[in-house]
Amino acid sequence: MIQSQLTSHQDPSLHDEMRIMTDQDGVIIEVNDHFANIMGVDRQDLVGRKMFDNVLFENYNDLFEGFSSLSQSLSDNGEAMSHFNVGTHKVLLGEYQKPIDFHFDWIKSHKGEFYLIGSSMYHTQPNHDWVNEFNQIAPAQEQNSSEISVVREDSQHRILNSSDISIFAAFNTEIMCVLSNDGVILRDNGRLTAQGFDTSKTNNLLDFVHSDDKTTLRQYIQTLSDNDPDQISDPMTFEARMKTSQNDVKWMTWRIQWRYDKLYCIGHDMTEVKTTEISLKRREQELSEAQALALMGHWRWSVGADEIEWSDQIYNIFGVTRDDFTPTLDNTNALLHKRDIGHLMQAFQRAIIEQNDYDIDFRVVRGDGTIRYVRCEGRCELDEDGDVIALYGVMQDITAQTEHAMELHAAKDAAEQAYASKTRFLANMSHELRTPLNAIIGFSDMIERQMLGAVGNDKYVEYANSIKKSGEHLLALITDILDMSKIEVGKYELAIEDIDLGDVVNTAVRMIESRAMDGLIEINNHIPNRGPMLKADRRAVMQILLNILSNAVKFTEPGGEITMDIEEFENHVSIKVTDSGIGIPANKLSAVLRPFEQVSNAFTRNHEGSGLGLAITKELAELHGGMISLESKEGEGTCAHIRLPRHAKEKQKK
Repeated sequence: MIQSQLTSHQDPSLHDEMRIMTDQDGVIIEVNDHFANIMGVDRQDLVGRKMFDNVLFENYNDLFEGFSSLSQSLSDNGEAMSHFNVGTHKVLLGEYQKPIDFHFDWIKSHKGEFYLIGSSMYHTQPNHDWVNEFNQIAPAQEQNSSEISVVREDSQHRILNSSDISIFAAFNTEIMCVLSNDGVILRDNGRLTAQGFDTSKTNNLLDFVHSDDKTTLRQYIQTLSDNDPDQISDPMTFEARMKTSQNDVKWMTWRIQWRYDKLYCIGHDMTEVKTTEISLKRREQELSEAQALALMGHWRWSVGADEIEWSDQIYNIFGVTRDDFTPTLDNTNALLHKRDIGHLMQAFQRAIIEQNDYDIDFRVVRGDGTIRYVRCEGRCELDEDGDVIALYGVMQDITAQTEHAMELHAAKDAAEQAYASKTRFLANMSHELRTPLNAIIGFSDMIERQMLGAVGNDKYVEYANSIKKSGEHLLALITDILDMSKIEVGKYELAIEDIDLGDVVNTAVRMIESRAMDGLIEINNHIPNRGPMLKADRRAVMQILLNILSNAVKFTEPGGEITMDIEEFENHVSIKVTDSGIGIPANKLSAVLRPFEQVSNAFTRNHEGSGLGLAITKELAELHGGMISLESKEGEGTCAHIRLPRHAKEKQKK
């Protein structure tokens, strides 16, 4: 019956194809008419004969590759067939033994019986037309079995027998089912029920699919069902969530293929894998969020590689993005502060050599010019030989902490300077206040007692003059202290008005001139009596000039000179006061502009004063938006540069 049905099937596309079919013992059970015609015999004369007795092959060594008893077994077709090497072989046909390529495949029935099919045309799905025909006629021959599979065999392995297949099927947990083009389950391997899907209530696979994935699965089925019913499609793979009868959700990976108007499906339970994957993604997200909160990221560098692996947060720390920046060694170094590149490279090299953990702080200069402070902590990754193969670790943006520490350090320094300033103030004032007070108290006591006679004595006039000078000195000290206090707490306000700088300078020179003459010091004023005009606080500018001139007179020896010059610019003027005095030591030059600082020790100096004059002068100049700078050489004199803007701001506070 098999022979008659296979032969009667007519397919114009196979007009020139030659085919032969044998059982597993090599007995011919069918050839097509074209094969019989080429052989020059009637088709029925070949059926029932042994293939190796009637059909010649060009190369028997290739046909039975690896089989050592070829010559003894060719007479036994069954033994030879057990070593038959499937694939393409040249068959010698006809009177002239013309070599023709035949492709051979084994097919296997549900009973485990094997059939060998040879065809002169190679098919992507080997001899699928004959397999299809065999499927159609098999029920009558093989008790309703409709499944015959194509089986390949190489020269080293035998085909699995039915017992092997049954054992594998016993512990296989995959769902296998055949569907119609609308998803109805035609047949399955029983694993649907074992997996918790109740097929007694519905026989449509789509009913078990989660509602969110049902549309996607329906589209896959529709796409595959659009294929030609006589064709075999490429397999399609996708994931879908399935709901069991107990409403448990399972993640399934499905592989579906269209074969001859049916859908063949294999489903694999991926719930455990998917659950682990989701858990890992959640942990990665939590890690990423934690790193973002801590301004921290992780990195890894394989020794000798050019590129460094960065997490997202490190891109944020460096102020770059994944799309625009590749973290190579050179690119990373380009973003580091120049003074830190060498330190970082040395830390890496030392870690590789010593195989120790390490940490280092460095600065990153972002594209917008801002500086970020970064702490890098790392470890060495070793291979099985104990050699360093990689460095890895974390980087954290510590800019806020670093700047806070710097502010604390600055505040600590300021507090220490303030404490030192108060100490210097007490040391200076203990002398400065005691001297005039002793004079005031002493001379007042002598006048009160009239120790030199009646008050009309001329000597009392001299004492009164000393009392006046001492009082004026105390007033000047107290005024300086009050001015400095106002400046330090930001209470000193400028009264801005139009002033003639030449007039203010000449007034200050006249006020100091008598002291200079008493000390035999010459003042050379090269600043004109009129101009330039400034918007400034007249009293403050006068105090600046008097303090500078007073210091110049105080520290210039008799016979010396003081010179005043002015230079005008578009936005400011610069006054230069030069003296030929004792000068300032280099190590004291910056200190003299601080409050209560003096060049010499409070107990050994020859010139009285609070030590506030230059500090007040500096602050008043800066309140105007100007500055004071000093140039000096010990024993040769000092030059003070006073820079004042042409337009100071109204009521500017420090």
